[in-house]
Amino acid sequence: MGSINSDPPQVPLLDYHQLETFAVIGVADYLRLLAEVIEDIPKQMDQIRAAIQEGNVPQIRARAHGLRGLVAYFGCVAMTERLAQLENQEHFPPAQASAIHAELEDVWQNSLAALNAWQQSLSEPSETPTPLTPEPERRL
Repeated sequence: MGSINSDPPQVPLLDYHQLETFAVIGVADYLRLLAEVIEDIPKQMDQIRAAIQEGNVPQIRARAHGLRGLVAYFGCVAMTERLAQLENQEHFPPAQASAIHAELEDVWQNSLAALNAWQQSLSEPSETPTPLTPEPERRL
């Protein structure tokens, strides 16, 4: 039981219909809010890992539920599904905390890449959108 679900169903990374709704009502505000949330998501995943290591089942479920609602708002279907599976899981072996965290991180990074691609699809050809993830520092 090293992962949230050993044979996950194929779910899309993003709900593009939901994202299109944001584009209609104000994509700039949506992207500004998302940029703020992006900074917080790794911290929340770390808190889930810590709760698993501690064996604190109510805390695991509460943190998974809270993060699930947050990523669902931003149309992150695959991440929402993984967190729902975690929230409904009965056993949380502390030794698996890092593996579960790594799986969540992988799904999150894939979702973030898809969000970046979606954001770029909204831009005019002459515009250069600000990526949602920070660019790595380049050394000369």
